[in-house]
Amino acid sequence: MSPATLQEHSSVETFFNVVETETLALFEHLSFEFLEEFDVFAPAETGRTRDHEPPELMCGFLHCYYKDIYGIRPVERELQNTVVWLSCGFDRPPSRDAVDRFLTDLEHVVDEIFDHLVEQAARRGLL
Repeated sequence: MSPATLQEHSSVETFFNVVETETLALFEHLSFEFLEEFDVFAPAETGRTRDHEPPELMCGFLHCYYKDIYGIRPVERELQNTVVWLSCGFDRPPSRDAVDRFLTDLEHVVDEIFDHLVEQAARRGLL
């Protein structure tokens, strides 16, 4: 599904309407653990581990979307807020590099992730 098609898809629009509710309450109803199953988020074959936490960062990005916060630096600044990073499930605030790497990796699988989130939200009666 292309990004243009994704944006015009009614279930995606409905999902974003749900996301526009208070995000911290939404996180109690959705599971983001499935993100760890995507190869793009797996440790590199060279042994280097990823320095980001996909489920937590996805929560962070959805929270920032709700707050109209975009861009790596603004997102990183918002995720320095103690209430926000704790609510997203972090042990400590993510670094700017972690936010940047996650966003770079997310670009490769964003369609599949949003398909999964829309399906999950529908199964849980959120749409």
